[in-house]
Amino acid sequence: MAMAGAAFMTITSRGAADRLVAFSSPACTRPELHTHINDNGVMRMRQVEAIDVPAGGSAVLKPGGLHLMLIDLTGRLVEGETVEVTLVFETAGEVTVRVPIKGPGATM
Repeated sequence: MAMAGAAFMTITSRGAADRLVAFSSPACTRPELHTHINDNGVMRMRQVEAIDVPAGGSAVLKPGGLHLMLIDLTGRLVEGETVEVTLVFETAGEVTVRVPIKGPGATM
């Protein structure tokens, strides 16, 4: 069984700017906000403190960029099913969404 998975989505603000500061999911015990950085020609994942969502704009979480990292999975992620994720925003509070599970290498 895989020990980690990543979640991708587009978060759109219909009002003021906000920041995604955390998330939780019953699918993992260690949720982290991540990005990819170029470290001397090697792409590496790094944890970030928050993800900015601009006023009236969007934050795109995608492979090779910002994403939700589900570490220490509590069970198998089954392709075709969904996983519940509760996003925690600085201003908007908690928003729960269901994210479709896709296989490795799938695009958004």
